[in-house]
Amino acid sequence: MKIKAAVVALAMSIGLVGCSGGSADTSASGQKALDYPQRPIEMVVPFGEGSASDTFARKFADLMSKNTSQPVQPINKDGSGGLVGMVYAHSQKNDGYTIFQITPSHVIADVLGKGKEIKLMTEFEPLAQIQSDIYVLSVPAGSPYNSFEELVKAGNEKEITFAGVSPGGLDDLTLNALAAETGIKVKFIPYKSGSEVKAAALGGEVDVYLDKLISAVGLIKDGKVKPVVVFNDKRIESIAELKDVPSTVELGYKTTIGSWRGFVVKKGTPAEIKQYLIDTLKKTYDSPEYQQFAKENLADIRTGYLGPEEFAKQWQAEYEVFDAIAKKTGLKK
Repeated sequence: MKIKAAVVALAMSIGLVGCSGGSADTSASGQKALDYPQRPIEMVVPFGEGSASDTFARKFADLMSKNTSQPVQPINKDGSGGLVGMVYAHSQKNDGYTIFQITPSHVIADVLGKGKEIKLMTEFEPLAQIQSDIYVLSVPAGSPYNSFEELVKAGNEKEITFAGVSPGGLDDLTLNALAAETGIKVKFIPYKSGSEVKAAALGGEVDVYLDKLISAVGLIKDGKVKPVVVFNDKRIESIAELKDVPSTVELGYKTTIGSWRGFVVKKGTPAEIKQYLIDTLKKTYDSPEYQQFAKENLADIRTGYLGPEEFAKQWQAEYEVFDAIAKKTGLKK
């Protein structure tokens, strides 16, 4: 009997130890706790240091690290309009330790087939969009045009020139999308850098200047360019110099394309890790620190956050617009 009692006691003690040991790996609901992240998470930035995308990524990674047990570390993989970064991110394991920052450039790359066998929309899965920038179309201070209506009238009679770094880029396709709606004839003039593009506009070498609000607002406030339309559904009344500038939608046009930044992971990343990242991105976006950063960079005028489903729908909608414009302009057959 003593032996039997000892066996029972031993069995009970083993059971208790087993229960105690298991509690470290389970949540209050009895589900196994997520064993992630165990090492730093790499945030791939497909543009160079000091770029707008880099500045955003470093700030967001710093804030995101406050909500994770391991740091989020941005690394720059610049080149080929964002394709070098995409190829690198695709070469990593789909284990959640590599998140990739994307912009409309990657959707355009899919349209034009620049990524060859690696495509954003088939090889990656959306987590969230975080930032949405608004485009402003301006003319040089000395331009004879003082309104968008005057520009449209002139553009229906002759070519309107604009500067850009590369044909087939976001600026090119966005302005061509508006041109398709308005009947304006536009001509792309290539320059080597963004600074040269600005200089061309300020010097009157081209007729119009298209840029993101954060980049254009200083020139507008200094009176170096005259804004004629914002690519948005309504006016930007929070900035004195823009409160009297109409929006595209207000004038009856659908083009509201702007730049945006968001994050994706390689296809096949475990669902529970994806959800962890989605939740962490949203928590970071909602933080007072990020909202202040967005305000300072004029990235709070249009809602920046889109969840994974809405973000994917935006990819598809913009793909269709860019695809149509690329075919119309001869960039794609």
